[in-house]
Amino acid sequence: MTAVKKNPEDRSTDITEMVRTLRNDAEEQVARTSEKSSDLVGQPAENLIHELRVHQVELETQAEELRRAQLALVESRDKYLDLYDFAPLGYLTLNHDALIEEVNLTGATLLGVERANLVNTRFRKFIAPEYTDPWDRYFMNVLRGGQTHSCPLVLKRGDGSTFPARLESVPVTDRGNDSPTVRVTISDITYIRQAETALRISNKKLNLLSSITRHDILNELTVLSGSLELSLGKIKETERIEHIRRAQSAADRIRRQIAFTREYEDLGSKAPIWQPVSTTVRAAASLLTTKTITFEIPEERLEIFADPLLAKVFFNLFDNARQHGGSVSRITISYHPGDKGLAIVVADNGTGVVPEHKALLFDRGFGKNTGLGLFLSREILSITEITITENGIPGRGAQFEITVPHGSFRFT
Repeated sequence: MTAVKKNPEDRSTDITEMVRTLRNDAEEQVARTSEKSSDLVGQPAENLIHELRVHQVELETQAEELRRAQLALVESRDKYLDLYDFAPLGYLTLNHDALIEEVNLTGATLLGVERANLVNTRFRKFIAPEYTDPWDRYFMNVLRGGQTHSCPLVLKRGDGSTFPARLESVPVTDRGNDSPTVRVTISDITYIRQAETALRISNKKLNLLSSITRHDILNELTVLSGSLELSLGKIKETERIEHIRRAQSAADRIRRQIAFTREYEDLGSKAPIWQPVSTTVRAAASLLTTKTITFEIPEERLEIFADPLLAKVFFNLFDNARQHGGSVSRITISYHPGDKGLAIVVADNGTGVVPEHKALLFDRGFGKNTGLGLFLSREILSITEITITENGIPGRGAQFEITVPHGSFRFT
């Protein structure tokens, strides 16, 4: 939907027509006036012609000033209309029965209906069913309150889809009648709600990470303390060496766990952001120590709404392929639409994952090293309700599918 604006030539034509109409009206009035001006009676023709020319110049000057003033008014009006139509918020004017009298282009776009089809439509039609009662109470309070009121609601578009919105409304009673109108602004708060949800989930993830770290380190410290105590007792030399080795192994695991928490200490601490996938993938690939793996990365300008640690997710997948995929030489990243959103596929040409390990891949502690890489990758993605699964064919390589829900991806 676009606004129709008059060009300067059209404006000039309108003003010329207005001046011509004024001239015609003036000639008709002169024709109807039979009396001559007393101050011109008896004057020579030359004086009369001179006076007429002076008046002509005066009228032309006034007409030019009128033309300029009219052009300035038209330009000012057009600027106001541009600001009104293309403002980032939806603007509506409702009458006392909540029928739409006026709406800007942004408002029509938010509601998903052509602007011409919105006029005289009851705004309640665009309220999600579970919010109609709160809307009725809200609108009546606005009419009675005489001040600005705010209300969060869920609105329904013309195609039936919904989105969370915040309404700011104020009654206007300067029309000289007893029926006030209500001016309403609509702001789409989808991303605010997504950020709030992500923050709530991330706090749970942080508590989980803290619990995991505390539990595991305490277990390892128990092993370490017990081994050191036994090594100090009256035991054989070979047994003493074995206890010292166990203590050293426990100390190494504690060191890896602390290093792991340092890497993930920012989990959920920052609000999710829109991130370009191709750029994030390239940054993650550049961190691999091996140069024997090539990457195929699409150039589409895909962005997803995810935790800032998204690059760590891709790095974990790439590093997992390097360490456990056998002779992996190629990793391919691709996208395709799915029933639940957009699927981002990370596939390699290695040995793949054996069937009995597929269900355990994302469990805490499964695998070598800390066994937390894929587990935390799943947790990072789930902050913005993104899921990850492995559906590759054993012997043909691993294939991780990241499903991004609708509303959390866009092509720029």
